[in-house]
Amino acid sequence: MGGAILRFLVTVAAIPLCGEYMEGVHVSDLGQGLLMGAALGVLYLLLRPLAKLVLAVFSFCTLGLMNIALDAFLVWTAAGFFQPGVKLDNFWWALAVAAAINLLRFMIDLLTGKLKH
Repeated sequence: MGGAILRFLVTVAAIPLCGEYMEGVHVSDLGQGLLMGAALGVLYLLLRPLAKLVLAVFSFCTLGLMNIALDAFLVWTAAGFFQPGVKLDNFWWALAVAAAINLLRFMIDLLTGKLKH
């Protein structure tokens, strides 16, 4: 249970951090950035497993690239709801934010021992 809360908190904090360190991600309002992170965490919790199930065949055929595209699409969609507080220059920056979030969530899984073998 603690790992899920940590992953959610990392997702919330990742948006303002990406806005600080990635030049194509602009977070002009910290509250909007944190709110987008929370919304993205909820999307990751509710929509992502269902979408991965539906896209499983395509993911197998593309060697997992469909999962990366799905995560980038979720980031891109969430950013669209929080404009002008959070702005991404293009889809590639959404992909970079999704990669950063997934890397941080993976590290939380390693630290909490929740990584499946």
